[in-house]
Amino acid sequence: MQRLDHTSSTFSSIAVRHDNTPQNHNVWHYHEELEFIYIKHGKGTFFVGDCIQQFSDNFMVLIGSKTPHYWLFDEEYIKSSPSYVADIHVVHFRPDFIGSDFLGLPEAVDVKQVYRLAKRAILFPSSDPRLIHFFENLSVQMPTKRLIMLLDILDYTATLPTPTTLVSSNYTNPQQQGDYLRMNKILDYIRLQYKSKIQLDDIAHVAGMTPNSFCRYFKQRTGKTLIEFVNELRIGHACKLLAEGNAPIKEICFECGFHNFVSFHKMFKSITGSTPSAYRESVS
Repeated sequence: MQRLDHTSSTFSSIAVRHDNTPQNHNVWHYHEELEFIYIKHGKGTFFVGDCIQQFSDNFMVLIGSKTPHYWLFDEEYIKSSPSYVADIHVVHFRPDFIGSDFLGLPEAVDVKQVYRLAKRAILFPSSDPRLIHFFENLSVQMPTKRLIMLLDILDYTATLPTPTTLVSSNYTNPQQQGDYLRMNKILDYIRLQYKSKIQLDDIAHVAGMTPNSFCRYFKQRTGKTLIEFVNELRIGHACKLLAEGNAPIKEICFECGFHNFVSFHKMFKSITGSTPSAYRESVS
């Protein structure tokens, strides 16, 4: 995966960006900085650690230092003439953004706990007015005010009850910088081919590995087998189609890459805890 650096080339310990180009996020990467992101408008699939999570408007998440992630926006946001325009607010900051001694202070206990949870990616309520205000106003503040606002919002997040984390507690991050090109080739291949049958030999060839080596490599990087990863991606696409249209469920089954309706139904319930028809009713 690719190691990025968002703050060393700036004159600030906080990098703030308002982005309408989701292609900038479409790379498997990690960085020393934490990433606090608010997708005001946009839909797609979020890969973080060993989690595959669908996202839509008003998605807010704090991603920990060195936690690998990848944003795959839906086609209507990334094609050459997009039907919809994404609206993304991103804040990157190092753990010690207000000084190297900061985390050693007794007052930093709550913030350190937020950092620990962020290693597993903290998902926040989409309608929290205080978080929305933070994202929409941070960029216009003077540098000192930005520091104060960031520290204040981290302290606030520590008070929120029962935080939702996306990455499983037993996920281990290999943190190898040199293989980011390989991992992105693999994810690009899956992104283009997951609606059809993916052959292990073919994807191993794309990765430049033997099938056995590829299976070990992929499981180490994503925490999932190739079959688990592809099935979760397919079911995520099925959820999108069920929520946004009226196509027959059997048609959606084949559109998502399944060749057997019984196996689709079983896999859908295994991953979502619901049947396709019940899911459609719940979101309509």
